[in-house]
Amino acid sequence: MKMTNTAYLASSLIVSTGIAHAAFNDAGTDYTAAQTKSYVWNEALEPIELVNSILCFTAQFNVTEFANLGPYLVLADEAACFDTEDDGSTGQSSGAANTPSYLKAVANVTRASDFDPLIVNVWIPEMEGGGGSQAIKFKAVITEGASDSNPFGQFTFNFDFYDNFTNLNQLGGGEVITLDSEPGSIGFTLYESSQQGPGSYTQSASVVMNSDRSNGVALTSSDQSGAYALAFNSNNVLLQNASDFSSLPYKSGSNAGTCLSRTEFDSFVHRYDLYSASSGAKVNVNSGFPILYSSANNSNYDSYGYVGYWGLWTEVEGAVTNGKTVVRNDGGAQTPYTYVTAPGRLIKNEVKTLSLFQARGIQFGYWDSTVFSDGSFDQWVVNYLTAAQDSVGSDGFYKTGKLSWGENGPSVATISPVQITLSTNGSLYMYSEQLGGEVKYLEGKTSLTYYEQSFINGSETGSGELLNGGSVTLYCYDNCPIGTLAIGDLGTWDGPFETNGVQRQFTFSTSGGNALTLVSVNSSEPVRYDASLTQNDIDATPHSWGVRSGPMVTSVVTNPYDVYDSSIVTEFYVWETGIQSWNQLSAVQDGNGDVVSFDRPLQFTYTHSNANDRSGSAGTYAGQTFLFNYGGNGDFWGIPYEQDSGKYTPAFSLNDGVAMGSSNQYVIKAREIEQTMQSATGQCSSLTLADPSVPVPTQVSGSADIGDMPVVEGDPSVIAGETQS
Repeated sequence: MKMTNTAYLASSLIVSTGIAHAAFNDAGTDYTAAQTKSYVWNEALEPIELVNSILCFTAQFNVTEFANLGPYLVLADEAACFDTEDDGSTGQSSGAANTPSYLKAVANVTRASDFDPLIVNVWIPEMEGGGGSQAIKFKAVITEGASDSNPFGQFTFNFDFYDNFTNLNQLGGGEVITLDSEPGSIGFTLYESSQQGPGSYTQSASVVMNSDRSNGVALTSSDQSGAYALAFNSNNVLLQNASDFSSLPYKSGSNAGTCLSRTEFDSFVHRYDLYSASSGAKVNVNSGFPILYSSANNSNYDSYGYVGYWGLWTEVEGAVTNGKTVVRNDGGAQTPYTYVTAPGRLIKNEVKTLSLFQARGIQFGYWDSTVFSDGSFDQWVVNYLTAAQDSVGSDGFYKTGKLSWGENGPSVATISPVQITLSTNGSLYMYSEQLGGEVKYLEGKTSLTYYEQSFINGSETGSGELLNGGSVTLYCYDNCPIGTLAIGDLGTWDGPFETNGVQRQFTFSTSGGNALTLVSVNSSEPVRYDASLTQNDIDATPHSWGVRSGPMVTSVVTNPYDVYDSSIVTEFYVWETGIQSWNQLSAVQDGNGDVVSFDRPLQFTYTHSNANDRSGSAGTYAGQTFLFNYGGNGDFWGIPYEQDSGKYTPAFSLNDGVAMGSSNQYVIKAREIEQTMQSATGQCSSLTLADPSVPVPTQVSGSADIGDMPVVEGDPSVIAGETQS
């Protein structure tokens, strides 16, 4: 398990807690009151990451609110505290990364009196680990809360891993114990040993510091990074690294090491919130609501899920099928809804343009038949290059690298630039994370197009909306799908499509046998993958991630290539289909048969600058355009990530108070900041590496022996850290 966003112990070890911010607006606004969490990342702190992630995760349980109230249910947002694996959200698909993912847990908090420890027991019946699914038990005995004098408080925290709660085969466990035996000192020890599939790993640490955190020493070790020794004072940190504790140089009298600053940092913001520029009020997005469903397909609604703009999440994938009833429990009143699905989804695209001059410096993804036939890489890297600035023969789009996806993310093999040539009025289809997804260029134009996208789910039936009449006819001129796609249609890049340049008509309706599904007028078939196909069937085809149509418009155009001319077509639709959930529509209908509408993420373009950059220098991103998205509660995306030594960080971070939105109606503020210490060579002469006064543990002394998970009826009491009314 890896930490993504929030750490507590590591930040206390390296830097004083809290970051001071000037108020954006008046005192008392949401913007002013919002706290920014910060943490320091360094490889030496890697063993502590698991603890930080667990503390972040269990902070969502709001334990102090439920002392002595009995067991209660929690849906915790796993992605807020743990790294997620590759989810298939690539340039050939959309939305996978935003599908909600919650873990169900049961918590029971007890306290005999105000003078007795707070005891927190937590059961998580299923959580993904390094080697697959596992069940986890936590037990925390808290004798003293966190304070200014001791930000850790006093606690013992045990966690045990099992294959499941039925077999109870233990896969490992760990323990964190805060220091209480050294007068004038604070700190903690950590030990964990766990099984990950066929392998195992162990990590451990001992951290001891003065109560004011001005001086201290630490030892940490993990199978991945080896052993580290640290000594620190108010200004600096001295580090040594070796394969194990006994090999650390200070053990044989050498105090030489890497000197880093505790006062100078590089900052990387991973999460932001948006606020009203006029009032400072936090911007809220109605993205969905929790539901109950029946695991046995009867009237006993005993399992939990969440439905919203991005689709449906359930405890067991695929547990709710088309036409099944789910219920929303709102203040004790249960409201039934009908779950509806379609084998694809219609996506509205509002056209934006970017001049070719501004496109220089943006990295694009591109797929052609060579990618599929070669098999040694996954996509081309493309850049817009100019003869004047890049030493190429003529201005244009060039293949500049071969990108491959591996276990540690993407890697790029650079190649000599190869220009992509287009026929007259030809189109170039590409992908840009920076511009929010699909990008198209029409030969001969001085700009390219990108798009603000939103899903059509059948709720668009109001006056003037797309489906006001119950159905719509769409006209396609390029990459028009033939209808239902068999395996033979998926073997080549152009197999799923009709001949380009010929107008094809499609219908999309809210009712009927193919409700909410695109239907080809030419073939009278719904546009979808054949229902018999499996992922294994299509993995070797160019369309294993799905198929997208070309642009479709609501009225005819004079020339087929006009659909790519932003001066003629400013809005169009595409149909995406495939066999994965991110290729398909998920929605719910109310008792009147109307599809429930959810807020789409806020979308807006942004141009970066030195003044807006948290570091003061935008570098190569100065003047570049980005498409930003905000889904509420820290869910902000659109800034590219870069990889360095296997670690991903945002390419740049934004200053607090930067105005954005189509009319600068929003301001942004960092929610969680990762900091890395800058080099401070020659400034650690006063620091001496030594063993901590408390030895590094080599085993756990206790366990999370909390018995069987209680049975809890009713709705979750807490969802993603928000106590439900």
